[in-house]
Amino acid sequence: MTTAWRKARKKPVIIEFREVIGECELVHTKEGILTAVKQRDFVIKGVEGELYPITKEIFFKTYDIIGDE
Repeated sequence: MTTAWRKARKKPVIIEFREVIGECELVHTKEGILTAVKQRDFVIKGVEGELYPITKEIFFKTYDIIGDE
């Protein structure tokens, strides 16, 4: 039996993000320890306070920055 693909849209949830500290940073995620690299990644704080790295390329395809500091 083949399962049909369905479509869904991400909910408009506001997250926090920051630059990587130093040249690289070990990020403790729910899945284990991941490495975030300066110039390539951001670190995101998810809706439950969890942290994880995301490449800047994927970040800008997925999120719009709101406000400036």
